Amino acid sequence: MKIFYGAVVMTLIALMFAGCCACRKGKNNLPLKGTEWHLMRMMGRDLAIDGEQFVFTFSEDGQFGGTGACNRMFGEYKSDAKGALTFGPIASTRRMCPDANLETEFSAVLSRATHYEVDGNILMIFSNGEMQAILMAK
Repeated sequence: MKIFYGAVVMTLIALMFAGCCACRKGKNNLPLKGTEWHLMRMMGRDLAIDGEQFVFTFSEDGQFGGTGACNRMFGEYKSDAKGALTFGPIASTRRMCPDANLETEFSAVLSRATHYEVDGNILMIFSNGEMQAILMAK
């Protein structure tokens, strides 16, 4: 009898956690595609970036693009409904600007990306389970 009650309790707990996960992935999350995303945090550090810098969009046709520190950045990406995210070759213009190293670092972060999560208006980019960058809807 104890085993039966233990199984019932464990089932109820599992259902409760499953319900909470469904709430987190609710309908208030913005879509990856078609939203303007602004880089806020990268490699564990907050960034003080001008609102017009590091703004990116993802299109329906598998292209992403935007502005880095002063250069235009663009390329291909692949994503799926389960949260997988990978980037193809990433290209950019080559103007000299004070934060060019930040552009290079962000390109490297995108190159290592394996998946993403959207929580409300926040886009989190991960590489093998490790958070690499956080972007906020603009």
